[in-house]
Amino acid sequence: MNNGALVEATDLFKYFPIHAGLMSRHVADVRAVDGVSFRINEGETLGLVGESGSGKTTIGRLLLRLLPATKGDIRFEGRSVLGMNRSEVRRLRGSMQIIFQDPFASLNPRMTIREIISEPLRIHGMAAAGQIDERVQELLKLVGLQPYHANRYPHEFSGGQRQRVGIARALAVDPKFIVCDEPVSALDVSIQAQVINLLEDLQHKL
Repeated sequence: MNNGALVEATDLFKYFPIHAGLMSRHVADVRAVDGVSFRINEGETLGLVGESGSGKTTIGRLLLRLLPATKGDIRFEGRSVLGMNRSEVRRLRGSMQIIFQDPFASLNPRMTIREIISEPLRIHGMAAAGQIDERVQELLKLVGLQPYHANRYPHEFSGGQRQRVGIARALAVDPKFIVCDEPVSALDVSIQAQVINLLEDLQHKL
């Protein structure tokens, strides 16, 4: 039973081992996540507050199975994420997406914006070949960009515009849940409010 929760983490732990010596002996652990529990219902936003290195990013990656958990349980719509096989995890990625902290590092500099946004559509089979361009244009408009931006490359955009591209990519597969990994921390203060307002507007619209 998930008791209505979209995402639920129970007693979640993630330790990173420290090795030393010629034999690379395990000598200690970095406790990135230590007994964290929470639940998120559909339509809710949960904010994790903590200083740098407190495990916020690690928790997001655990939820998406980008990292294995040391101990605990994560459930999405009542199903255990940690017990899923590869094909199940791939399907899960169509329902759970992430907006990364650094919009430049998260975008392939050799791909056009059209290719970046359409990539998840192709991977998850979310649109026929003839519908992809139309879907890309819809997503660009949704995040406040123009159709002609589709032919440009990431380096041609400002930080705020690149983050809008990252948001469009995350929305491409109509996810039910999105992890926002400090999506404005790498942006100028003047742009941060614009991106936060965009995310709030999208949550209400979608």
